Amino acid sequence: MKKAVSLFLALAIIVSVTVIAFTYNKNGKELLISKDNISYDISNNLYGVSLEDVNFAVDGGLSSNLVNNNSFEYESDSLSAWNIDAASYSVQSKESLNKNNRHYLSVTVDGEGTAINNGYTEIYDYKTYNLNEKKKNTSDMGFKKGEKYEFSAYFKNIGFKGDIIVSLNAKGNTEEYKFSLDGYDEWTKVISQIESNVTADGGLLIKAVGTGTFLMDFVTLVPIESYGFYSEEWKYSSIRSDFYSAVKELSPKFIRFPGSIASNGGNTEKLYNWKSTIGPLEERAQSENPWSDSENGRDYNNSNAVGFYEYFMLCEDLNALPIPAVSAGISVESYEDYREKHSDYENGELTENEWRSYLDSVALKPNTEKWEKYVNDIIDLIEFAVGGIDSEWGAVRAENGRTEPFAMKYLEIDSEIGGDIYWRNFDSIYKAVKKAFPHIILIASPKAEAESDEFKENKAIINAEYPDAVLGESCFSEGGKLFEKTHRYDSYERSGAKAAVGEWSVKSDGYGTVQTKNNIWSAIEEAAYLTGVERNADVVRMISCAPLFSKVNAQCEDVNLVWFDSQETVLTPDYYTQMLFANNIGTKYVSAKLNMEQQGVFEAVTVDTEEQVIYVKLVNTQNKNIDLTLNIQGFGDISAASNQYMSELFKAACNEIGGKLHVAPREKEYTFKNNKLNFNLDGLSVNVIRIPYGDKNKAELYVLPETEIVTPYIHPAFKIVIPSVIMFLLAVTGLAVLANRYSIRKRAKNKPSENGEKKK
Repeated sequence: MKKAVSLFLALAIIVSVTVIAFTYNKNGKELLISKDNISYDISNNLYGVSLEDVNFAVDGGLSSNLVNNNSFEYESDSLSAWNIDAASYSVQSKESLNKNNRHYLSVTVDGEGTAINNGYTEIYDYKTYNLNEKKKNTSDMGFKKGEKYEFSAYFKNIGFKGDIIVSLNAKGNTEEYKFSLDGYDEWTKVISQIESNVTADGGLLIKAVGTGTFLMDFVTLVPIESYGFYSEEWKYSSIRSDFYSAVKELSPKFIRFPGSIASNGGNTEKLYNWKSTIGPLEERAQSENPWSDSENGRDYNNSNAVGFYEYFMLCEDLNALPIPAVSAGISVESYEDYREKHSDYENGELTENEWRSYLDSVALKPNTEKWEKYVNDIIDLIEFAVGGIDSEWGAVRAENGRTEPFAMKYLEIDSEIGGDIYWRNFDSIYKAVKKAFPHIILIASPKAEAESDEFKENKAIINAEYPDAVLGESCFSEGGKLFEKTHRYDSYERSGAKAAVGEWSVKSDGYGTVQTKNNIWSAIEEAAYLTGVERNADVVRMISCAPLFSKVNAQCEDVNLVWFDSQETVLTPDYYTQMLFANNIGTKYVSAKLNMEQQGVFEAVTVDTEEQVIYVKLVNTQNKNIDLTLNIQGFGDISAASNQYMSELFKAACNEIGGKLHVAPREKEYTFKNNKLNFNLDGLSVNVIRIPYGDKNKAELYVLPETEIVTPYIHPAFKIVIPSVIMFLLAVTGLAVLANRYSIRKRAKNKPSENGEKKK
């Protein structure tokens, strides 16, 4: 038995030594950080977020209203998300609640009838785009024990006698709200609060007991713990509290909304109209979301419960600059369709007249009545944000709940296509905005590949004709190509147009699928790219990762910073990279070269000369530890530093919905000796080392939010290998024991007895 135990221990030691040898490597390097090398100013609005209603991120996510298709306005299916059982029912429009809310539900009951709203359901199998009909039809409102929910709806009685009973339809919930429709001869709003007895998923159940017909419209169910619920300035709407916390922890310097696809719509008749998104919720015009795909199970509307006023308020509460994005008056069903038509024109397959006719079909044209109205709407938007209450739209803002102006400085003119047609429309908008509000800075965002000739042409146009404008761009990458873009801005002209990266993201190469593509490797790739951004933050003025939120099993995009379901949000390693970088950045760049990119280590150094803190960003892409030395010169005596970091053994390490937290930032403290710090840089890691100096040696630095990393991430393959190894070792141990026993018995059998005879 002792031999078997020894064998087991020997194997364990061999495995341990192998792991240590694999992850540790002595390769000392020094990073010299000198006060003499303090360089240009860092943009004070560098990191922000981009909010777009994709992946059910706003309706079904950020918006606190749990009811899906709450006013029966879905174009694809007017009863989407509703399960109704009654003598008869139909969606009608003859007696509309108002001109914007055209449809309502008519129900006739003979004894008892029910209407259940499922909320925003999951529609796919996990980690796939395979439609799951059972999930799609399973109620998915997330109720929490002890939390109260405000129910509201408009009713009109057409001869119904009996009671309406409202409840939260989840096993264990018992509370009900009962009322009659007596006297409801006109549209009347009903409001009540209902408490949940359980934490469970379920739906909103509206039961009618009696006989006759009634009409119902604009149904809402809102947790009263939602952020902004019935506060003075959040007059009409509120947002999901954990979403607010997730955005707040990123400390965004700006918030860009409502996103490129949303602002451009599907055609010129459906361009996003900000005026439809303010005022009382029931008077806001709803519309089909550009990401709606009813043929593949994704019915999707913009309820506009989170409209431009709420976006502005979110910016105000988070002290972030609002950057509304409006269309350049150009909208196409698909970017590919435009490119194909343009190619046909260039190849002579379309005549000049045919090409011009096509352009007029996808773009509003300056000096036309429609164009003038559209541009006036843009001017009204700015007045809504910054005008005094004595102005027409400043007064409307005050009616929505806020008398003080918002701190709007930027306006983005967005388009999915560029070229001459974009610059024609941009020029007209630019002149109108500058005439009415000279202080507003325009961001020109025609779509063009960053390294393309078209992008260079766009930059030349900005420099020549709109020198006070900013050039917007996007950066979506996969297959490890984002590493190649870490030096994208090194050769950017310093005196020309500044850059605003409105949307960017990365798909990790070969690790994970859908939700789990957001892993430590994608976070490391993003961190490496951001060191290049910080190194060039004199020309990159703003950057925001997108998409931000996505409902699990209902996604339109594979990668997102935050995944959520009805009950919880899951912060990805990519999210934590953004959080670490945005909360730890100086005001000036420090030229300091480690020269280890060939060894997979990226760095950026900034300093806040007022707060007296040096920030060192270090990204190790290798699966091995590296010895490094920080040498600080010219900043006085340095005593201590702290490192907020993430590191993992496996590139696929991720956090998943319903699972335990594996990847999140941790912190460790360091002590300097003679202004030098020798330390070990973990393999596969993102690091932000903060070094206070001078009078602020004990400066109050950013404190990590409380998180509990419950278990280390174990690669799925190891979940098979480790049990197999254990079983193998147990089998070897068992065989060794049996062999040992057999040997003992054999020796005993062959041992001579006292009289000299062998035992039988």
